[in-house]
This record gives sequence, structure tokens and C-alpha cells, in this order.
Amino acid sequence: MFRTVIAATLLAAAATFLLTSGAAMAKGPFSAVLRGGDLTESVTIKGPIDDVGMFGPEIDDPLPHPDVIYTVEFFTMDEGRPAGTISYYPAHDGLPAAWRTSYGFYAVPDEFNASFVAYLPGQDDGRPILWYVLPGVGLGLAVVVGAGLAGRTAIARRRA
Repeated sequence: MFRTVIAATLLAAAATFLLTSGAAMAKGPFSAVLRGGDLTESVTIKGPIDDVGMFGPEIDDPLPHPDVIYTVEFFTMDEGRPAGTISYYPAHDGLPAAWRTSYGFYAVPDEFNASFVAYLPGQDDGRPILWYVLPGVGLGLAVVVGAGLAGRTAIARRRA
């Protein structure tokens, strides 16, 4: 039984590593922090994010505005200095996704938008629920096994 629990823990840890290590980032000179919208806490994109291909043509104000609008704060990769803050309006009601800058609204190209929305809630890219549950189960098993080993060692030392 004990060996089975250890084997399950190692398997869960290996699966967690394999599932989370394949995340790809866009290339470029920025990192970013997403805030607002329906995020419960800010999301950091360590980057680098390439600003080439990030902006499409200038568009009219996407009315009506979506229910959820995000604030994106960009930072330089080399020194982490603030590089600017813009708003992201997700695609809604048949309107494309848009950036709101101090100069107006700009369309978000589909290719960039596809990689960007992966950081937003509810964008699971069709991954099965196990992709999200397995890391928690692996961590739980590791805690249980660690606590069992620590308790067993403490009892063995106390008896000796």
C-alpha cells in the first residue's frame, strides 16, 4: 500500500511537470501584467512579448463595450521599467477584440489575440478537466506522503 502511494505521487508529479512545462511565450521586448475584468488577481506574462503584430488597423469605438475590460501594463524586459498601459476589450457581439490606447482604438490581430486570450479566465483551449485537477491531486498526494514519512520517522526516533 505504501509503495503504491509513493508510486502514485511520483507519477502525478511527473505528469504535472510534463503538462505545465510546454507553455510557449510570444517573442519580443516586453513583459506584462493583466488586471481588472473578471480576474480575481493579476496575471503576469513574463514574456518576452513582441509588439510586432500586436496592433491591427485603427477602428471605431467597439460599442457597446463588453462587460469585461482588462488593463494591460507593459514593462521592458531588460530593466523592468513601465513601458505603457492600455486596455484590452475582448471580442464580443460580433466585434473584434480591441486595444484602447491614448491614441484611440486598434484591432487586435487574430494571431496575437489567440495567444493573448490563453491567459484570461475561461480560455481552456479545449483541455480536459484532468489538466487542471492533476496538479492539485499530485500536490495533495505529496503532502500526505510527506506527512506520513515525517510521522513514521518521528515515531521511529522516539522509540530508539
